[in-house]
Amino acid sequence: MSDELKKETLLSLDEVLHGTGGRLPGEKTFSKNFCFTDVQTDSRNVKPLCLFVPLIGENQNGHDYIPQAVKNGASVIFVMENEYNQKKDFYDGFFSENAETCFILVNDNLHALQDAARVYAEKKCKNMIRISITGSSGKTTTKEMMVAVCKKHFGEDFVYGTAGNFNSETGLPLSVFKVTGREKVCILEMGMNRENEIGEISSVFKSNYGIITNIGTAHIGILGSRENIAKEKRKSLDYIPKEGAAFVNEADSYADFCVQNVKGKIVKFGKNVPSKISGVTFLEDKGLFGTEFLLDGLKVCLSLSGEYNFYNALAVIACAKELGIPPQEIKDGLESLSSIPGRMEVRRMSLKNRTNVIILKDCYNANLDSMEKVLRFCKELKDIGKKIFILADMKELGDESEKSHRKIGQILHEVSPDEVFLVGEEMKSASEEYPLGHYFKNSSDESLFEIAEKIMKTVSENDLILLKGSHSMHLERLIPLLCGEGEK
Repeated sequence: MSDELKKETLLSLDEVLHGTGGRLPGEKTFSKNFCFTDVQTDSRNVKPLCLFVPLIGENQNGHDYIPQAVKNGASVIFVMENEYNQKKDFYDGFFSENAETCFILVNDNLHALQDAARVYAEKKCKNMIRISITGSSGKTTTKEMMVAVCKKHFGEDFVYGTAGNFNSETGLPLSVFKVTGREKVCILEMGMNRENEIGEISSVFKSNYGIITNIGTAHIGILGSRENIAKEKRKSLDYIPKEGAAFVNEADSYADFCVQNVKGKIVKFGKNVPSKISGVTFLEDKGLFGTEFLLDGLKVCLSLSGEYNFYNALAVIACAKELGIPPQEIKDGLESLSSIPGRMEVRRMSLKNRTNVIILKDCYNANLDSMEKVLRFCKELKDIGKKIFILADMKELGDESEKSHRKIGQILHEVSPDEVFLVGEEMKSASEEYPLGHYFKNSSDESLFEIAEKIMKTVSENDLILLKGSHSMHLERLIPLLCGEGEK
């Protein structure tokens, strides 16, 4: 047997078949060395000893890429029953030609991926501290804070956290398969783009500690109301046992609703929680350069800017204290964290005309809540020059889009920036409410070049340039136009 095949499989064939309800084609058995050490849904990422799960999306059928996955070395592949039945002759021939690969027929590939991940989680994560983090905004930042704090206490090699934002119906199961089993803590982020998505992925992970950062309006176009959003987010707490705990923001109007059926301890965090309970005493908002506060008498300098990041830190502190992590290690973890790329990322930069400015890049995601927070945050900033805002479309707001974008226009009147560029078809509504700004229909190269040219003509030393919009608008492309091709 080769060294590759001596590796331990993530799941046995019996575990996969039993967990997914899958079957081998026809009357066949698989007599080869069943083994997969990685799971992928993109055939381009498939390597030897990989389970490939071809998903069906709006525009593509992943089954079309099965030959590529086999060529790249996939050792196990899920095939949906209806796909197999529609092209039975083709698949039977293909299966015979590629007998080294184990093909498993399942009813639904997405659910099979989740089911397999559930079996793996029960096998590898059973004795771990399992922490889930969800909310309308702040999930990724809170997750990174929690990971940093836990690593200070449990050790670098004994904490796993969601890579990037792999938090969806497919992302979370893929994250679960990255757990090795030797970790003491697993921290996974839970996002959603449809009804019951969090319910499904929560059943995969079964966290014993859960944080809900807030209930806002992200995805309101999909779910229709904040109450419906709260109904979805609360599902992340469904599996918390009596010895576990749920953490919610005391200032959120849906906090009590979210924890109604929680079996474990309920802990509220927030600036109005007394310091004798939280251990936290606020000291100073340092604007772009974070927040200072006391934690059980220790001075903590959180470098992440914005009051909402202070709230995220309060959630992490509450959870860390429940885990028994000492204040010094909480402090060390929080202070070790710098800004996350694209999320309230503050950088002093020199433009091509040698003007030194502050660029605040928050263009990974955008919804009404996060947009309003950053605009009001910028309003309160002192000791800076002009405030120049480039604001792009907020996506996935559905029927609420026009209303939400108009609200941004109204907020701009309150904030009174020195110069505003509104970008995208949906920002047209904001421009109608706030005609003082420059409006661009899209974020094409031509539009961004023109915006950069206009900024360069009026910018001065120590000005603030804010980039805020949904990731698909790619506002970050403006930075090399302002600062040179080496900057991103």
